[in-house]
Amino acid sequence: MTITDTQLYISDTDKTTGALQACLSFIGEEGVTLDFIALKLNMYTTPALLAAVFGLINILLVVILLREHHVDEDGRHIQSINYTSEARATPVFYIQSRQSFSLFKASFVLCCDFVFFFRITTPLSMDMFAWTREEAVLYNGIILCCIGFVSILVFLAVKVAALRFGDRPVLLIGLVIIFCGFFILLPWGNHYPKIQWADIKNNSFVTQMPDLIPAPNSTVEPTGCPIEQTWCQYTPAIHIAQFFSADFLIGVGYPACNVMSYTLYSKILGPKPQGVYMGWLTASGSGARTLGPVFVSHVYTHLGPRWTFSLICGMVAGAIILLILAYRRLIAFSVRHGRIVE
Repeated sequence: MTITDTQLYISDTDKTTGALQACLSFIGEEGVTLDFIALKLNMYTTPALLAAVFGLINILLVVILLREHHVDEDGRHIQSINYTSEARATPVFYIQSRQSFSLFKASFVLCCDFVFFFRITTPLSMDMFAWTREEAVLYNGIILCCIGFVSILVFLAVKVAALRFGDRPVLLIGLVIIFCGFFILLPWGNHYPKIQWADIKNNSFVTQMPDLIPAPNSTVEPTGCPIEQTWCQYTPAIHIAQFFSADFLIGVGYPACNVMSYTLYSKILGPKPQGVYMGWLTASGSGARTLGPVFVSHVYTHLGPRWTFSLICGMVAGAIILLILAYRRLIAFSVRHGRIVE
């Protein structure tokens, strides 16, 4: 199993979860409760439980199918795990510290942006398009499923593009595409989102909170941008065309960058043992996945989409600048040692 194949498999797990959410949205928020284990199954918990089951299956597949192979600098298999060479004796990370930092930064930004965007789509669509919770889960699950199919095509195209133009240009172009996707999401125009329960006062902004609260016996779910989010009153709404365009661009840019960052990092390290160094690269992405939801809950809720997507654009722009500065140093091990002409 190659680096590209592995990244294709791992990256599609997020899309699979979105597809599960869309397929299981019919369960609704109430769902069913298994009293004997005190477990509630609804449209939120069921996809997560299925994803956990798939995770256990992944562990079994890794243990059963994957095998470790030891090779020398020329890619030949060696029998002894104690084999060392002059190139292997040199500290890998010391040689490639600058190159590694730029790829760590790119991996962190990629994972942070991806996790952030596809976690924010549900509250964003509810605020901007006045979707109910069930509609947001269903529609965004369908969108994420479609992006999963698009990413498969992107992986196939990236493989051809990398052979034709090289890994570094593909990684750089992917970051530019992601930047364009988040830039498109910046609010503009003079159309504002629907405020929850504002129609009670003939679509005028209401300052009396008791007037905005529906009757206790009301069964209609309030839709629109919550009045508690003050930015809803002065931030223009994001158009549905902006939303779909950003979904497509980010869905194209992320898989290309994700595969190229791991592939390029692996080529830079060369035939040396890469487990620890790949773990560091993955850890940078895992840290981003941890910070993403925190970013959503604070910046978006308190400051709105204009500040949120501006900060994301700044992060992606910083990754692009850092990649350009380290561009000449991002050279594969085989090219650096003259075994292959780039």
